[in-house]
Amino acid sequence: MKKRLTKIVLAASLLSMPALSMADDEYTSLFGIEGGYSAIDLDVNPSTDDIQTDGFGNVGLKIGAESEEYRVFLSARYYDAEDFTKFYTIGAEVQYKFNFAKKANFFIGANIGKAFAEIAQKGATPSADISSGYVGGDAGFNFHVTPMIDFEIGARYMYFNEDFTQGTYTYEFNSLSTGYASIIIRWKED
Repeated sequence: MKKRLTKIVLAASLLSMPALSMADDEYTSLFGIEGGYSAIDLDVNPSTDDIQTDGFGNVGLKIGAESEEYRVFLSARYYDAEDFTKFYTIGAEVQYKFNFAKKANFFIGANIGKAFAEIAQKGATPSADISSGYVGGDAGFNFHVTPMIDFEIGARYMYFNEDFTQGTYTYEFNSLSTGYASIIIRWKED
């Protein structure tokens, strides 16, 4: 428990840093649409063949702001995992940008949020409603297609470390890894 609290405090501290630096800087507003492919690390005890967690698609929306060096997003993502009745996340990301070229930058960041899922095991009722906090990181490249449109490719990792019991089954959620691409619309506030 202490280890998890330490990670949450660290992630919250990282999320607050850009807000402080953006207070005095000019910033650009951001809105993004994202699509990706994810894989979840899930253990089921006792082992069952009903859960297949190889990989699945996801879509998401994110809204945020950026300064010269930082980006901050609030995000919501839906995962199309056939073994889950529902699976989505709501969270926040903070990213530090390495502006190595006029038309592109590299970013590295931290994320924090909450995941919501529902699993309906064959023959088990009711289904298991699951909610779990997560912390993680992301990295990728952001390309400036026009002054108002960016194209981003990246990878995201979310760490869960949660166990849930439904009847005789225990589900151990460990992590979620995602590769994604997004279109980001940028505009300045007057």
